[in-house]
Amino acid sequence: MADNKNKTDNKTTEKSVDKKSSSENITQENVVENNIELILGEKGYEYYINNKKKVTFYSVAVLAILLAALAYKLIYVQMIVEPKEEEATEKLWQAESKAFDEQDWESAINGDSLGFFKGFKQISKKYSGQNAGKIAQYNLGISLLNNKEYENAIIELKKVNFQDELLGTISQGAIGDAYMQLGAVSDAFVYYEKAYQRKENELTTPLYLMRAALCLEIEENYSKAIELYEMVYKNYPSSKDALRAEKYAESLKLGKPVYKFDMSISE
Repeated sequence: MADNKNKTDNKTTEKSVDKKSSSENITQENVVENNIELILGEKGYEYYINNKKKVTFYSVAVLAILLAALAYKLIYVQMIVEPKEEEATEKLWQAESKAFDEQDWESAINGDSLGFFKGFKQISKKYSGQNAGKIAQYNLGISLLNNKEYENAIIELKKVNFQDELLGTISQGAIGDAYMQLGAVSDAFVYYEKAYQRKENELTTPLYLMRAALCLEIEENYSKAIELYEMVYKNYPSSKDALRAEKYAESLKLGKPVYKFDMSISE
């Protein structure tokens, strides 16, 4: 009899616990539902109630995207991209030292013959998708130009894709320089024109206006050359080219071109 009584008491207790637990779950659900209603508003809450499965699916999908983005940042960027960028920058510095400190263009282009450091050619290929790779591509073109490999310089400089004001503009102008050295004056003018029209500034715009005007003088298009010279001294009076541009323009107006073929494009 005592055992039966204990069993009855245990069942009663279990039912009481289950009822209490169920009551707590209902209360928690009510709190959640009320919070959702407060957040979404009456119409939003009504949509939520009618489309719980769909809302839950999209919520999980958004969460998955956020987690993927976090994983990309923490794992791929910090553990793969950034260390590789640092490595590329270090290799780039070695080649730049050879190029711009020592003017050893051959080593800068191809690297050390003993394999102690890589040249711009190897770096631009290995790190093509990174900032250091883009800079290496630019440096490769400039080094080839300085090494008098004009056709190769044109090929490599045309691969440069900078949106910034200076390097992107100088890349266009350097292509013009390479064409000029090859005697392709019309092609040189096209790229000088692109350079001075690209992004107006006090440094590169007057420089490439002068070079474009020189091309026009060589082709004896004096009226257009005068226009470009006037743009230099009128729009950029503080430029180092302003006085020279005014002198050339006045001479052309008098029918006396002052350019000479030894007036190199490195002015």
